[in-house]
Amino acid sequence: MTAAAGFSQAAWLHVADWYDAILTHPFVAGLADGTLAEDVFARYLVDDAHYLSRYGSALAMLAARAGDPALSAELARAATDAIEAERLMHAEFLVPRGLDPDGPGGAEPTPTCRAYAGALLADAAYAPVEVGLAGVLPCFRVYLEVGRAVAARATDAAHPYRAWIDTYSDPAFDAAVTRAEGWTDRLAAAATPERRADMLAAYERATRFEWMFWDASWRGETWPTA
Repeated sequence: MTAAAGFSQAAWLHVADWYDAILTHPFVAGLADGTLAEDVFARYLVDDAHYLSRYGSALAMLAARAGDPALSAELARAATDAIEAERLMHAEFLVPRGLDPDGPGGAEPTPTCRAYAGALLADAAYAPVEVGLAGVLPCFRVYLEVGRAVAARATDAAHPYRAWIDTYSDPAFDAAVTRAEGWTDRLAAAATPERRADMLAAYERATRFEWMFWDASWRGETWPTA
């Protein structure tokens, strides 16, 4: 990947096999055709709520370290607006079913959720800002692309997961993804080849975690007990 290449586009092409694996995963296939079991979707949303609180913290840390007021404002807005919209969706689905990720006795995050969020938080706190930013991009891009793909298949207005589909296929979410990628591209263009390689590694690692996250919910991943 050269400095002249748009980092985000090149990185997305680099992880094409992982995106294909996500689209064909039985969780996503069931989400698209509406056959995904409700209890599987519910435990995914619980884990996703835990993830989003940590994702928001990673974005906030990157905003504080950005060194550019405009980028700081963009990341701070992403940490507030996008996550709030998603948490509202979680509440609408989970609370009527007696599930509250923030309430006492709620399910703890899965090992995959903690590992994924922990990697993003560590990079946001300690890695160069452009590396941390590259690591948070797949959560944006993967969900946008999956949302589009699922929306193209799920045309029934009564689809059981219509709220999820509408959230991630919304043009407003598309615009947020484009803005985040634009900032990352600008930072990558000014970075050394070694730094861009680190950015790509962070991007690929996060995309693998995206697949693992769907899979953890599909398998009903839990912590071992003594």
